Amino acid sequence: MKFGNLGLSILAIILSILAICFSLPRIEVSFDYLGLITGILGVLVTVLIGWNIYALIDFRQEKQRLVQYFDEQKSNIHLLGSDLRSTFINQLSNNSLLEKNVADIYSQMMGLNKSLPLSFYYLFHTISAIRKASQAENYAACNLWLKEIRQVLVYPEQVSIPVTSKKQLLSDLMQIKSTEQIVGLNEVIELIMHINEIPDPIS
Repeated sequence: MKFGNLGLSILAIILSILAICFSLPRIEVSFDYLGLITGILGVLVTVLIGWNIYALIDFRQEKQRLVQYFDEQKSNIHLLGSDLRSTFINQLSNNSLLEKNVADIYSQMMGLNKSLPLSFYYLFHTISAIRKASQAENYAACNLWLKEIRQVLVYPEQVSIPVTSKKQLLSDLMQIKSTEQIVGLNEVIELIMHINEIPDPIS
């Protein structure tokens, strides 16, 4: 509708100018003024048509940019949904492991499970808490719990845990990001390395 109205307006202007030119008396001049006017009108029409074509092409390019933008937004939404699902699954997995560890502790206290000593569960959960606190940049909690381990584990040679469990504790400690704000991490690693090893329990 917009381009139709514009075309009708241009046609009306051209016809009006031509009518004026033919109705006025002609004066002998050294050049053909009708040809000049016709040429000017031709240039104007060419410019207007070219401008409309440019605007149409620009509109198509803008449409393509909008389509690309919305496709990127949909892709980002899908990625966000996938990340949220992965995070939720990881939380469920961590919660299930925590529940199992708590159950193992009760089993150990009831005398039903002799495979792992209580000292392992204490160190495992404390080190896990330190690792998560370091990820949250809660260095005050990290330092407090590292100090607690140093105070509890004064004689590591008197503590015995299975070989695999000791490796797991050291692996968890290595995942803690060592920074200047965390104090005593190397000392705790050294204490864990001096813990007495016993053979892994047979399943």
